[in-house]
Amino acid sequence: MSRKRLGSIDRDSIKDIRAGAEKTAAERRELALGKAPPIGKMAGSAASSVEEELLRLRKENSGLRSDSSAYAEAREDGRVVELVPLDDIDLHALARDRRMLDRAGEAWEELKASIAARGQQVPVELGPRDGPDGKWRLISGYRRVSVLRELFEETGDPQFSEVRALIRAQRATLEDMVAMIEENEIRQDVSFYERGRICCLAAEQGVCETVDDAILALFPNSSRNRRYKIRNFTVIHTVFGPYLDYPEAIGERLGARLAQAVKDGRDHELAGVLSDRDTKFSDPSEELALLEAFADAKGPFGAAKPAAPKALAADWAGEGMRIRASARNGKVTLKLEGIEAEDAEDLEDIVARIAESLRDG
Repeated sequence: MSRKRLGSIDRDSIKDIRAGAEKTAAERRELALGKAPPIGKMAGSAASSVEEELLRLRKENSGLRSDSSAYAEAREDGRVVELVPLDDIDLHALARDRRMLDRAGEAWEELKASIAARGQQVPVELGPRDGPDGKWRLISGYRRVSVLRELFEETGDPQFSEVRALIRAQRATLEDMVAMIEENEIRQDVSFYERGRICCLAAEQGVCETVDDAILALFPNSSRNRRYKIRNFTVIHTVFGPYLDYPEAIGERLGARLAQAVKDGRDHELAGVLSDRDTKFSDPSEELALLEAFADAKGPFGAAKPAAPKALAADWAGEGMRIRASARNGKVTLKLEGIEAEDAEDLEDIVARIAESLRDG
């Protein structure tokens, strides 16, 4: 019986040891491959990620260009609301259909209270920057801008120093005037006198060739009867405008009778009485009473009198200012428009400058 030497290993044992080592090595290789992919695999994955990112960026840039183009087009069409400082707006770039604002009226107080509480809800409409000062032309929204100015002066709150506005592309002055009138016709009742007045101004400023052309252009959707009424008030504005204090209070029927009196050649009677007045009528009813008496040929207009000499009249306009002058019986009456006086001191300064100009020649 042979005896194995101590420490010797038979062939079966060697085979088992070798198989176990190879299995362990294979397991380690698989584990290594799972944690760290080969260089080729890594490069392919990186290239794919870069390509996907480039495609994403191209789509994003294309979308930005499309959005930019859409924004530019919307702004050109006046569909973008922008914040514009009040000081950058020219309120009088257009002759306005509103002769004056009724700051003591209920409508004004309601608008002011609404803007103070909730801010400006409806944007105004502005035309392109125009004139030497480069300000935006106000087309519509005169009351809203005026309310914001008043609130800013009273409170100093920056939220009232800017106005929300739609910026319109360059249009003809006539188109801007039509847009202004259409908005006011919808939002705020405008008197027939103011309608007639804006037609006269359009003709005087060369926007339209004649007053009749202005009526057709500015009120294209009005009926023939309505345009006839407006024409009556163009006559009233032309003849009596410089003398009237509350012309907006004249109703349609009285306006028709006054226009007829002018056509009958009686205008000198009323012009003489109005031009001789040294003080303003205390209220609209006082002036209307005189106009009714004239239309009915009663009171001071009842007795047959020789025709008085027609009052002389002159008119000058330029640089946002208008001067109307009338002369009768050795007295010249001046009426200035487009000049504002904040207090008595400002008014005295205006009078002093006029007096100095007249004295110097």
